[in-house]
Amino acid sequence: MPIEVQLNDNLRLAGALLAAGDWPEMEQKLKPYKPHRVAEAARRYFSAWRHLTAVKSAADQVGQGAGLADFLGQAFGDDWHADRRADLAEFVDAAQPAAFWAETEADWQTSVKDLEAVFARADLGQFLADLWGPSLPALVLAPNLLFPGQQCLALGTADRLVVCVPPPLAWGASAPWRYSERPDEVQATVCQAIAQRLFEAHMPGIPAEALALAAAVLFLRQAEGEAAGDQFMVIQKKTRGWRGLPAVVAGLAGILAARRSGGLAACVDGLPVLQEPLSRLTG
Repeated sequence: MPIEVQLNDNLRLAGALLAAGDWPEMEQKLKPYKPHRVAEAARRYFSAWRHLTAVKSAADQVGQGAGLADFLGQAFGDDWHADRRADLAEFVDAAQPAAFWAETEADWQTSVKDLEAVFARADLGQFLADLWGPSLPALVLAPNLLFPGQQCLALGTADRLVVCVPPPLAWGASAPWRYSERPDEVQATVCQAIAQRLFEAHMPGIPAEALALAAAVLFLRQAEGEAAGDQFMVIQKKTRGWRGLPAVVAGLAGILAARRSGGLAACVDGLPVLQEPLSRLTG
């Protein structure tokens, strides 16, 4: 299954609304970091229109971050409430975001090429199809050089699933890495975001985050080698205190192998194998 990398103007508009309001400062309070230069330029450019209703409505919906996925999901699907469309039109007419996209076009095009290069290294679409089956929605990766700058989010409509992908964060006051400079990190982050959405949708009530991390480990092993996948697993195990994560990874690896050999009709059919290691995740 091919994965497309493309710019999404609806998501860029959402990022512009966040740039115009208080979200950048809120992000820094949660975890200080150096935003991408396009995000910093957007903050300067769009803040002149922070008084507009569309900016205030976006801030109200996102809140401290709890409403972020819904906000971006509405943007991606162009599924705004009817009473907000006039406010959005007012913002677009006043701020002229297309002019800002044109000014920063070189950075956006570089981001597309870099993401394409990262996912040319291994077939994430085929990996996900092996795990879940061929009935996945079309997968799209949307580079996000704006806001949110610290979260990779998978958003969906009936026939498409898009991942809003920020560049990998660097340390301290250093600018973010280019996608192509941290391919393993980008691969793991994107795989985790997609897998978590799929697990939440098809296996409600189970620890989707843990299973998504296990899927990311398995994909990294395939994409960059055993060492890369295992290093990611060790870091996540220590960071989250999930001592049982290797057992979850082993269980999911068995399910993936059974799916590939034709011995398992659906990923959900392997859930009993995962119940015990998931119950001992933190033990």
